[in-house]
Amino acid sequence: MADERLLTVEIADWEGQVWAGQGTFLTAPTVEGSVGIYPRHEPFLALLGNGEVKVDLPAGGAFRATVAGGFFSVDSDIVTIVTDDATVVE
Repeated sequence: MADERLLTVEIADWEGQVWAGQGTFLTAPTVEGSVGIYPRHEPFLALLGNGEVKVDLPAGGAFRATVAGGFFSVDSDIVTIVTDDATVVE
């Protein structure tokens, strides 16, 4: 079985860390449209739009949060999302 690479994701807003964990795929809204990130993605920096961030979890299921503005970056399978406001979707 091949070694599965994962994304390491951190989401923070002005109050502090909202969520941190690992995922197999992430979608996020940018000011130019939605993007999807898999492990081994090229380095990427974008302005975050308003909408939902979804992180597919390795064990199944997903973490979801609505975000409002900010930015996100991808570097060496590390995704950092800094937003003006984040609300975890239950």
